[in-house]
Amino acid sequence: MKRYLSYKLSPLIPGYGSMEQKLELCKINSIAKGDSCNTFWIGMENHWGTHVDCPAHFFTQGAKVTDYPCDFWFFKKPQVVKIDADPGQIIGKEDIQGGIIPETDLIIFKSGWGEFRGKNIYSLNNPGLDPELGQWLRKNYPNVRAIGIDWVSISSFQRRELGRDAHRAFLDLKGEGNPILLIEDMNLSTDLSFLTEVWVAPLQIEEIDSAPCTVVGFFK
Repeated sequence: MKRYLSYKLSPLIPGYGSMEQKLELCKINSIAKGDSCNTFWIGMENHWGTHVDCPAHFFTQGAKVTDYPCDFWFFKKPQVVKIDADPGQIIGKEDIQGGIIPETDLIIFKSGWGEFRGKNIYSLNNPGLDPELGQWLRKNYPNVRAIGIDWVSISSFQRRELGRDAHRAFLDLKGEGNPILLIEDMNLSTDLSFLTEVWVAPLQIEEIDSAPCTVVGFFK
């Protein structure tokens, strides 16, 4: 069984600091108006909706989304970590219950915050991750290539400077271990009990740091 773990893009997208980021849709050709086909022009920021943050998001010399080989985006050993997250809470390693399996290549933090998506609290008072969590994961779990979250950003909007430090802790090329990419605003409303694989398909747009992505979960 396969299920989407990403959100559809809609005309209004809940974003970081704003619950109504506006996707620009402009119809270029229209069959209804006598054209031979329908075509659209689409405009949006690359960090809206479900998206992946790459090192170039915070580092000039960091890898961009198009720098990764195809195989990188196939995760065979995902681990779901359920956490409780209050508004504005900074989540640290002490909040991870049960520990991380050493073979894990993708950690998915499931908090239940998706129920607030589209409300002010989702965009303005979201939880965040502690920079020390990124350093700890990089040092102790070298197989982890990415993490995923079901809220808008690893940066709490109420603690923005700490959030910038958290991004750097996960993405810095000079940190201990390899950078860990960040899949933000995932749709984790489904039961993830029998998740076996995750495929991530970011838009392959040259020059940009990061990209919106489609995420598919495979289940037993």
